[in-house]
Amino acid sequence: MKEYIGKIDVLKETMLFVTNEIFGNNIKESTTKEDILNMLPEIYTNADTETIIKMLPYDSYKMLKKLVNYAKESNDIKTFLNESNMQGAFYLQEAMIIILRAKYGKYNYSVNGKVLEILEKIFTEENEKIAERYGEMEKLIWGMLYSYGVVEENFFRKMICKYMKEMISPEELEDFLFIRLNLNNKVFTQSIKWTELNKVETFITYLDEEYYDVENIIIEQKSRGLKYKIFSKEEILKRKEDLWDDKTKEFFKVLKDRNIDVWEYSFKKMLKNNELGFNITREILDLCECKEEKEIQQIISIFNEWYNNSPQYYLGGYSPIEFANT
Repeated sequence: MKEYIGKIDVLKETMLFVTNEIFGNNIKESTTKEDILNMLPEIYTNADTETIIKMLPYDSYKMLKKLVNYAKESNDIKTFLNESNMQGAFYLQEAMIIILRAKYGKYNYSVNGKVLEILEKIFTEENEKIAERYGEMEKLIWGMLYSYGVVEENFFRKMICKYMKEMISPEELEDFLFIRLNLNNKVFTQSIKWTELNKVETFITYLDEEYYDVENIIIEQKSRGLKYKIFSKEEILKRKEDLWDDKTKEFFKVLKDRNIDVWEYSFKKMLKNNELGFNITREILDLCECKEEKEIQQIISIFNEWYNNSPQYYLGGYSPIEFANT
């Protein structure tokens, strides 16, 4: 009887997505995780190199390159991961290149050795350029989604083409969004039929409609003519999910000076609600613990100055003052 080596800590749904949807196989749902794992060397051998590169987020691609060399000298994968980008490692696990097993509450990392040997071939000068291109597309896609929240798909592709300085077809962009492991289940589309125009428009978002009223944001954008702010490429590449520009940092410092228990993480989440169009005035005042009317008015004045100059998804990435001047 074989010794129990632990349960593979990746959803079978994810394993089948990689093997069947990305690499075009037809492995049955009834196949065990262990059997799927054993099929991987052949699957990766037959896989198109560019598809492998397209599948892996850029951080994961760079991490894989380091891992190929590291594994030749050591099998201490846990130490390698502790010194690496864990987000990049997560997608190497989804691709079943790094294997995480859970056994009696303990976790053990290993590499899929035969697969690693096969993947060493992808690190050529030509493939590095392909990976860099996809890496830039990935950053631009996230930057645009974080800047607009929800954005009409034709404008979205047009701007990606402009930033990349090349023509990217609707098919290539859709394929990229579907295959990339850090995009395929985090980027959503939503179609709206405008009855009065007898027209259907499709929008792209990172906001899950289970938690956010995406349709309402689209309707608000439409009521304002779908005017999207045009950001520079540098602005898009720098944009993170939570707004944290100089004005916001100054506003945070004002609140922190009044209440030492104001924390950056919760503050950022509150400001995300503002970007989504919620009124957060009451929450701001609660954070300040203001008691005097004069102090309340002072905070409201500071907040209004910040609010009027900060972007909102309803306004297509414009701040209220910018939108009023468009």
